[in-house]
Amino acid sequence: MRSNQEDRRQWPRHDAKLQARLDFSVLLREADPADSGVQHMRAVAGHTVNLSLMGLAVMLRAKNIDEQYLTGGLGSMSIELDLPNGVSLEIQATPVRYEKRDDGYLIGAQISQMSDRDRELYEEYLKQLAG
Repeated sequence: MRSNQEDRRQWPRHDAKLQARLDFSVLLREADPADSGVQHMRAVAGHTVNLSLMGLAVMLRAKNIDEQYLTGGLGSMSIELDLPNGVSLEIQATPVRYEKRDDGYLIGAQISQMSDRDRELYEEYLKQLAG
C-alpha cells in the first residue's frame, strides 16, 4: 500500500476540516479472520479531513494501529459519520492509503457500501460543501 502524496484522485475533494469537522467512530476489521471465523474489531475515534463522492480522508486518534487493519483488499472500516444537522450516516469503506503522524493516522479510504438513503444524504452534504 502506498503512503506517498501521489495524486491519484478521480473525484473532487471537499475540505471538511474547517467548514464541517465531522466526528465519527470506526470499527476496523482484520483483513483475515481467525480460523475460528471470529473477526476482531477495534473502535477508534477521529475526524474527517476531506470528503469526495467515492471516498474520504480521516484522521484517527490512535497511538498504534496494527497494519492489518489499514491494508486494503479485505480490510474494511465501518464508519458512523455525524453530519452537522444531527443525521448519522453508516459508511463501509476500504483503506487505500495511510500515513502515521504524531497525532494519529491519516487514512484515505474508498467508499465500498452505503444505503441508498445515506448515499442521498451524503451527496446532498457534498453539494452544500461545494457551495
